[in-house]
Amino acid sequence: MEVEIKIDDAYVVPKIVIHTNRITAQITDLVKKLSIDTPEMLVAYQNDEVFLINPADILNIYTEGQKIFARLANGTYRLKNRLYELEELFEGTAFLRISNSEIVNFNNVESLNMSISGTISLKLRTGGNSFVSRRYMDKIKKYLGL
Repeated sequence: MEVEIKIDDAYVVPKIVIHTNRITAQITDLVKKLSIDTPEMLVAYQNDEVFLINPADILNIYTEGQKIFARLANGTYRLKNRLYELEELFEGTAFLRISNSEIVNFNNVESLNMSISGTISLKLRTGGNSFVSRRYMDKIKKYLGL
């Protein structure tokens, strides 16, 4: 694939044009990735304080006692969003749902342990572990290209 960038002062808002002779899976994936508008910051709570956290710093998002938490390297924060809202918000990014109660940022996954029984254990950069439920196994394998 050829990539060309032209600098032109007439374009205040960047414009992307794709020239192709046919639509392929690669083109479709590229358009999807370019169309995603991910948030720059999320509002999070810890004790009585409000924090703005960068989604790139999130290791995983999980539910506990009907509350949603984001785990970062420097601590755990409560989010007011629902898990399905966060899944939709991060669609097409490295944030993938791995179970009914957890979303993992695959940019912060150090390694995967694929056992003989067919389960996948994810080791996060901070040393924590998460397990992919069977329901989400195909989605994860597709993302990883396995």
